[in-house]
Amino acid sequence: MAANYWTSTQRKFWTFTPDKLVDIRDDLEKQNAKIIEQHPYPDRRHMMIFLRDRLLQLAKRLQFRQQCVATALVYLHRYFLSTPMQNVNLYLLAATAFYLASKTEESPHHVRLVAAEARQSWPEFIPGDVARLGEMEFCLISDMRSQLIVWHPYRSLIALKENQDLKLSNDELGLAWSIINDSFMTDLPLTCAPHLTAVIAMFLAVVFLPTAKSTGTLRPLSHETLSNPDNGPFSSLVGRQNLSGSFGGVLGNLQMSSQAVLPNTSNGNGKARMQQSDTQPFDKEKAIATAKESEKMQNTMKFLVESGIDIERMIEGTQEMIALYDAWEQYNEKSVKDTVSRCLKSRGLDG
Repeated sequence: MAANYWTSTQRKFWTFTPDKLVDIRDDLEKQNAKIIEQHPYPDRRHMMIFLRDRLLQLAKRLQFRQQCVATALVYLHRYFLSTPMQNVNLYLLAATAFYLASKTEESPHHVRLVAAEARQSWPEFIPGDVARLGEMEFCLISDMRSQLIVWHPYRSLIALKENQDLKLSNDELGLAWSIINDSFMTDLPLTCAPHLTAVIAMFLAVVFLPTAKSTGTLRPLSHETLSNPDNGPFSSLVGRQNLSGSFGGVLGNLQMSSQAVLPNTSNGNGKARMQQSDTQPFDKEKAIATAKESEKMQNTMKFLVESGIDIERMIEGTQEMIALYDAWEQYNEKSVKDTVSRCLKSRGLDG
């Protein structure tokens, strides 16, 4: 096991540029064009939301850590880089990913218990033979070349909470934790270093907190959860009102307020790489005024610019999270479930 992320197999073999990720998926689609055309699946984010919900359904009566679900979701992302979703029983795959992740994260469950819970949850799609789950586990490990250790953003978020300059509150920590959980439905686990995902989540939490308080949708963390957030529920920001309105000008604030707070400040590459988004219009004067008036935003932007992180990549990741929440509003579980069921039965993958 690597001592840190920078020497890990995750960074060496499972972190890609967005363009490289597109090329990998394009090649996979070309190789399996006929099957994908015959059984088109919905938006990739909708499919990951669907699989996340299956993992949470499976884990409902099993003790598990949040990081176990997160690791299972990363395994699914990696597996789908070499295997189309239409080529596998997604229910069996979800159960196997959970089983394997529980062992990796040192909270193991017996294979028979996981198989029994899966059969009870999805009797139509889980075979009675426990060996089938073992076979799928072998395929999953093989496709990931036995590189099973996953570095997550949670530890980096805790470090940000301990940063005295940021002055993050427990409420902001709870919101950021939920945003990290939601990030596993995007490509960020494949394109961003864990610390960058944590920074994106922290920034969005700072932006969303005032709205969460004013609308009464803030869910305070319990003392037990604060002392060990990984043992709490796998929370999500979805379901809290006014997400679109709260995040509407977030890219504008990110791009403009850093210049308002620290003009002529450069990042580690020698210049502040601020690039206006073509898809997120914003009021420049309002963004600058907001940054000047908000001590919290000043502290946040000062940290971002002085930290030397890739601001341009952070903007892209922030936009990806905002796009996820927009797509989530269109998610229809029944529609996705019916589409998956038709494909599995048509291809004989349901037994």
